[in-house]
Amino acid sequence: MKRKIKVAVLMGGKSSEHKISLMSGREVVKNLDPKRYDVLPVIISSDGRSFQLNNRKYSFSQLSSIRQAQDDPELTEGSTINCQLFFIAMHGPYGEDGTIQGFLELVGVPYTGSGVLASALGMDKISSKKLFTQAGLKVPSYLLFKKGNQLKKVWQKFRLPIFVKPHNQGSSVGTTKVNKKNQLSKALTNAFNFSDLVLVEEFIDGTEITCPILGNNKPQALPQIEIAPKTEYFDYQAKYNERLCDEIVPARISKSLTKKAQEAALTAYRTLGCRGFGRVDMIAKDNNIYVLEVNTIPGLTPVSLFPKSAAYAGISYPKLLDKIINFALEKKLKTFSQKP
Repeated sequence: MKRKIKVAVLMGGKSSEHKISLMSGREVVKNLDPKRYDVLPVIISSDGRSFQLNNRKYSFSQLSSIRQAQDDPELTEGSTINCQLFFIAMHGPYGEDGTIQGFLELVGVPYTGSGVLASALGMDKISSKKLFTQAGLKVPSYLLFKKGNQLKKVWQKFRLPIFVKPHNQGSSVGTTKVNKKNQLSKALTNAFNFSDLVLVEEFIDGTEITCPILGNNKPQALPQIEIAPKTEYFDYQAKYNERLCDEIVPARISKSLTKKAQEAALTAYRTLGCRGFGRVDMIAKDNNIYVLEVNTIPGLTPVSLFPKSAAYAGISYPKLLDKIINFALEKKLKTFSQKP
């Protein structure tokens, strides 16, 4: 009988997306095949100082080690996380930005999703936009705004409406659609609560679509989803409340535009050096595709876009998790084979 893989699922963490991460993590735990995996849920506190393991709470100072399991039990004296792979179900800063990835690289345990650099670039909207442009992709026009900048800089460049967003958050956290000039100051204050750098971005009145991607060196695009929010835009509430948004698979765009969007998504994914899985958000307008961002750890909640696209492609949630884990193990094996 084939030995089970010991998987620790990381969720929660020090992020404004803590609750969403718990939803993703619990759904992953629920859907990992018990015939294939021994699952260890690890819930990191919202202040990042402690974690919950087997219904017991520990401070990180009590954690004696994290190591790759061989034949040892999952836990040693209650304070060693011992597994063969970490499934990262954390969103936002500290979970999706390369921080936890760097830590796991240091301790030498494989993990799902993109590596340190790709994760950091995906979270940083400024750096990623620059790379997308260099790769020949179209992005919305934007302005980098710092505290103390005068508002007239914005009006010299843009007409209303515009978006104001922190440069390093996910799930539209801290984002505002500005329709009137007197709304700008409040929108900037809101964004600066989450980041020292803020993006002011043009509004492109087109069809919002997203393209999930699976794979390492030869990534494949899954069916694109059209996002039609019933709110003013695809904000935090609309992302996690099915009643506030229609998500249509496949997206209602032409075959030629579908192909163009797929190529743009794959280019964006490769440009950042992503691996395992990811989701590329875009706007289709006329015959153009504008890339917004790459989500290196897309939501995996019951209402998330990635599982919905996978299901349309005939990939069940448990099979999707199998693929994500296999890509993580494939990357680890390749790393070992390249060592002298």
